Amino acid sequence: MAGYRLIIFGLLLLLSFDALCESELSKPRWSELKPQQQKILEPLAQNWDAMDTARKKKWLGVAKRYPKMTPQEQQRIQSQMQNWNSLTSEQRQQARERYKKMEQLPAQKRKEIKQRWYEYEHLPGKT
Repeated sequence: MAGYRLIIFGLLLLLSFDALCESELSKPRWSELKPQQQKILEPLAQNWDAMDTARKKKWLGVAKRYPKMTPQEQQRIQSQMQNWNSLTSEQRQQARERYKKMEQLPAQKRKEIKQRWYEYEHLPGKT
């Protein structure tokens, strides 16, 4: 009987620990952000609470730097957030995987790809 109690206690302790870790991993929640952070990160509001902590930390860093950005940089960031938010979770995962692959390329190859992308983005008639 004491053995069962110990097992049950252990399971409850484990479940409580998992729940605590899960809630800590989702911090901060959207409602916990400062009004200025919410304004800057508005395009991400719908999916914010489902993001993992690392992504939230990244976006909070962007929000911290945002006031010092030029209006063009701010517009680019807002556009990126809107585009990212419009992707499905599968598309986001594919984008992350492509990014990881690109990061593993030699520096010269990455530079060439970025240059080609820049040229593509600045083609006449491309907005």
